[in-house]
Amino acid sequence: MDSEQRFLLAFDAGGTTIRAIIYKEDGDELARAFRTTSEIRSEQGAVEHDPEELFQALLAAGREVLSKAAIPPEKIAGAGITVQRATFCLWDKKSGKPQCNFISWSDVRAGDKAFKMNRSCIWNGMKIAAAVGGFITRSPMLTATGMLSFVTDHVLVRLCWLFEQRPDLRQAAKRGDLLFGTIETWFLYRLTGNRVHATDTSNAAATSLYNPFEMKWNAIFCRLFSIPMRMLPEVKNSADQFGFTDPSCFGAPIPITALIGDQMAALFGHGCFTPGDVKISQGSGSFVDINVGRRGKVSRRGLFPLIAWTLRGKPVYMLEGSVATAGRLIDWLGNGIGLSDTPAVLNDFASQCDDTEGVVFVPTAAGIRFPYFNPKARGTIFGLSLSTHRRHVARAVLEGIAHRVVDILEGIEKDTGMSIRRIKVDGGVSRSNVLLQAIADLSGHEVERPDETDMTARGTAALAGLGAAVWKDVEELGSMARSYEHFHPRFDHNQRREKRRRWNEALNTLVKFYH
Repeated sequence: MDSEQRFLLAFDAGGTTIRAIIYKEDGDELARAFRTTSEIRSEQGAVEHDPEELFQALLAAGREVLSKAAIPPEKIAGAGITVQRATFCLWDKKSGKPQCNFISWSDVRAGDKAFKMNRSCIWNGMKIAAAVGGFITRSPMLTATGMLSFVTDHVLVRLCWLFEQRPDLRQAAKRGDLLFGTIETWFLYRLTGNRVHATDTSNAAATSLYNPFEMKWNAIFCRLFSIPMRMLPEVKNSADQFGFTDPSCFGAPIPITALIGDQMAALFGHGCFTPGDVKISQGSGSFVDINVGRRGKVSRRGLFPLIAWTLRGKPVYMLEGSVATAGRLIDWLGNGIGLSDTPAVLNDFASQCDDTEGVVFVPTAAGIRFPYFNPKARGTIFGLSLSTHRRHVARAVLEGIAHRVVDILEGIEKDTGMSIRRIKVDGGVSRSNVLLQAIADLSGHEVERPDETDMTARGTAALAGLGAAVWKDVEELGSMARSYEHFHPRFDHNQRREKRRRWNEALNTLVKFYH
């Protein structure tokens, strides 16, 4: 092995798995390790994680991957951390001891609190003033504030709920005894021996406590909802100097040079550096992210701008829409009704026919988001007949996911005036050729799938390399994916219009039914 070769370490923390992957400087993967973690579901709607369990899993995965790679920690030029976003915890400022579990982004116990916050007279007065100001000035910040409705996805909502449930935590926060952090902040804090309390702009912007336009914590929100700002972490670039791991972690200090949210990391890993570039991650849900450039854009129908990443003080913004069920829907098809239990099997069934024979499946089993945002909606099948076969249903399911993805793409184009340049995909469900061909046919855009479907860790490693000066800029970096398979649109304009017309009829029927 070249004695001068440098390596990059990426940590990827999802809901139940923490992975550690080492990449060579040329982008080739050298070794990987993982640990599983548990979810704590102590009551209806609760989804929590044990902070210490998460950190110990990170340490174990990191130590194992270094052992597998057979390289000393001194050879790691930079380490990056990517995490599921908007999952937070509070810990004691002096001892570093967690004062509660991590409350997951998918925890819905704060639903009533979100309802009350949205009904607040003060908040609604602010929204009206912001909407009027946004209309007059065309300020995206005011426009975004004017359309914002709180949901349990928002850290702000769950934090307010937690303070109501635990008045002792509210008092401790007011005294300045607590620190707040999402998962990457907790990992950074522990890895650096409780020395560094920081996050990056992508994770901060996903909390709803951060103003992505002014690039600072939202003092107005914090005052309005009594959130002590001194417990919030420092916000840095996504590729930056975050300190060094304590020698007790891996045997020698390793520079931590990148923090980023998971979907943003995948967007970066695909090399989606130009406005109009789209990344679709197909996992348990489908996340559609579009690079909107150096200025935040607002969808007037409910998509709030996020920061994809920040390099040298310059942010790149994105808009994100999601389909709540994709992989979870496929799990249900297998475990619930015995149709198919993996994307590969579902794809095989669906590929046995060229059409759905009139069957339309609307994949809204966990509610519908953009642009309707109705959590009461449920999955619906239209067009069943006595000649319907499971292969038709299988194709209808995949086409339904594709239609919802295209709904988001068309909505973003309409709301922002942007044009989509290219679409790249990743995630386990993207292994389905039928699904990707359907997205290409229904959107009219070429779809590209990399030779590996895990781009989150790659993007994190790429950012870590930038933070460690392995590469000087994104132009030198390019995309870390080796090659892409291309799915070209096959429908002509009339075929596409007819398919979309029939879909919209079914979707409008469902929306009215669950109104």
